[in-house]
Amino acid sequence: MARCQQLFGLWNKHNSDGYAKPLDARMGMQDCEQGKYASGVATLKKALERAQIPIPPVDVAQTPSTTPAPTLRPRGEKRRETQ
Repeated sequence: MARCQQLFGLWNKHNSDGYAKPLDARMGMQDCEQGKYASGVATLKKALERAQIPIPPVDVAQTPSTTPAPTLRPRGEKRRETQ
């Protein structure tokens, strides 16, 4: 959903003409809202390409990480006891 919002926001920023807005971007966002993320993102990308707006890369922070989170160690006395 974050990717959908990113692409739609970018498209909306560059196309604030009021009546001249094509339905493609709105339909793509509607697909995302219904849980059809793949088709929504594809539709939004087509709308951006048609408007000649560069598509930003996927943000690394949005993709799920494959490495596990580091384990936290207790501080102070408890840490000395566990070592």
